[in-house]
Amino acid sequence: MNLTNYPEPTGTLINKKRGSTNFKQCGWCDYASGTHRYDYCIEGKCSLLRSYSKDVHWDDKCNFITASKSELTELIKYHNCEIQNLKVQISMYKEYISILKNLETDANYKPTLPRDREYNYFNIGDKVAVFVERKWHFGEVTDGHTYHDGIVSYVLEDIGSGGLGVSRPEILLKEEYEWFKRYPEEYEIWCKKAYEGIKQSPAPIE
Repeated sequence: MNLTNYPEPTGTLINKKRGSTNFKQCGWCDYASGTHRYDYCIEGKCSLLRSYSKDVHWDDKCNFITASKSELTELIKYHNCEIQNLKVQISMYKEYISILKNLETDANYKPTLPRDREYNYFNIGDKVAVFVERKWHFGEVTDGHTYHDGIVSYVLEDIGSGGLGVSRPEILLKEEYEWFKRYPEEYEIWCKKAYEGIKQSPAPIE
């Protein structure tokens, strides 16, 4: 299968190792990044050049073979400038985190949105509520073959075994389901966020 429209190396060339053509040819250079197959970069960018430089291809000769001292000096200036820009961004993100932490301190509890669930949000033995066959059923998490790898396996009391993606809104911890039953208006707000981009109606809390 072709990964790009650019012709790829053939024969024994594909057996070259990453780093074997540093500062000679782009294909197997450590600083070529982009579309890769095996140890070579078919096409992409040279990390040592400016981010907006033209694409490089596996059979291109290294730009630095003919680079002058002044070109290298300017590239050093460019990367130093990038460092300064990143420092500004880091400072900005630290400020954002500080603001969000202050907001977090005063925020009320609400069940985690499906898109924010960690891989280990559901654990073996957890009691769950699952919306399937147009109603909520109750059961517990079991050890499926994709446990903590994107799919939550469960056994429901009146249906049997099944599974759902960890980021699906149709599966809740039972305590979350019970919380939503007590606060249905919160469930409505939660659903607007949880079902965003999902072409189906939210599961009603009974």
